[in-house]
Amino acid sequence: MCDLLCRAPKVVPVDGISRSCTLDKSHVRFWNASAVARVVVVVVSVGIALCAFIVWVKPSSAMENLKIVRGVLILEGKIERGDYIKVRDFLGDATNFNKMTGEVFVASQGGNVVEALEIGYLIRRLRLSTDAPSRPPPTERSSGNEIIHPNELTNPRNYLCTSACFLLFVAGIYREFLWAGRLGLHHPRLEYKPIGATENALSMAEEEMRDRVKNYLEEMNVPDKYLTLMYSTAPNETRLITQAEFNADLKGYVSELRDLLQTKCLGPNDRDCVRQTRAQLRAEAWQKIFHPG
Repeated sequence: MCDLLCRAPKVVPVDGISRSCTLDKSHVRFWNASAVARVVVVVVSVGIALCAFIVWVKPSSAMENLKIVRGVLILEGKIERGDYIKVRDFLGDATNFNKMTGEVFVASQGGNVVEALEIGYLIRRLRLSTDAPSRPPPTERSSGNEIIHPNELTNPRNYLCTSACFLLFVAGIYREFLWAGRLGLHHPRLEYKPIGATENALSMAEEEMRDRVKNYLEEMNVPDKYLTLMYSTAPNETRLITQAEFNADLKGYVSELRDLLQTKCLGPNDRDCVRQTRAQLRAEAWQKIFHPG
């Protein structure tokens, strides 16, 4: 079956992820004509439903122009269709990529789930780390050590990372922020009910979207409980990640990179070796993705 039924056919982008949206006839070739017709109708209906299902929230602003501040790429604002291409093209420019220290700061109220997944995969494949807006607890004062401050965003109201932004944050090979309190998630929801979509089609679309998110979180080394938290929180609410949860489940290097650094360096505290190794990994990944062969 088609990978993303709500999308028009596309060529394979430079990161090698196929997003073609054509119906694979091998799934139905042994069926009689009437059965095939019914399958096609169901597939189209689910595709229509998925088109409406890919938005988690409806923030007021779109993703802002991409910019690099002190070596950090800022992804800010609503995540919309087309933003993956926008981010990919920006990072595919060697001039932009070489200005980066390897960090991505994500500040968004959410948006298009599919675009967030695609951007997340790109972040991981480029071996980039992630950071997000922080808020100290009431008993603490801000140290001023935040990697990006609210006044450095185009719109300071974007100084949080919730909904689909959570998918961007967990993509980092190294995840960090100073304080929890602005990182959250909730249940994806239909932005609208498409004309002609049956309840069965909507249910199938929701199930397919959940499977896609589940697989993504597994690939990003995120414990299963966060999928449960996501789908147990109403779409109009936000479940904030606690400091204890972040420290235990999300903070620091993903296991693959941590193992590599322990093998190649004296450990994560061998700063020069870690910095050089990470820079080499980023350079090799960029070359493989944007200039293979």
